[in-house]
Amino acid sequence: MDISSVKQLLESCHNAKRITELMPKLPAGMTPRHIHVIDAICEIEKNEAVVRVSDISDYFNVTRPSITKMVNELEEMGVVSKTPDSDDKRVIRVSLTELGQEYYEFYIEKYQSWVAEQVKGIDPEYFRITVETINQVYKILSTHKMEENEK
Repeated sequence: MDISSVKQLLESCHNAKRITELMPKLPAGMTPRHIHVIDAICEIEKNEAVVRVSDISDYFNVTRPSITKMVNELEEMGVVSKTPDSDDKRVIRVSLTELGQEYYEFYIEKYQSWVAEQVKGIDPEYFRITVETINQVYKILSTHKMEENEK
């Protein structure tokens, strides 16, 4: 791959980040990452009857402490509720509150539907290829990080 292509890819990734920043204004204290956790809870609920903190961390392939922190923040905002599992008190069940459901409906369902309408003229194959490419590049770069001594 030539440097010019890499530069174009990195610029496109920057623009992709800017696209996510065009989301409607979030409530005070809420970040796009919080919205991702709300979305993950709903996605996991579609396949599982119960959502646990460990399910969310597995969904994102990140550490449990980082998800625990996010879930605690969402609980403080009144977006999720946490309850100990009746069989194993070490396991924490997570569910959306009514406010959390409202955020899901607006910031995920409604916003993503609006985005889909805006870009309906773009060939869906372009989306598939873009997603696949970004995921492959991320996987490669995250497993082969440039070392400081390579400067």
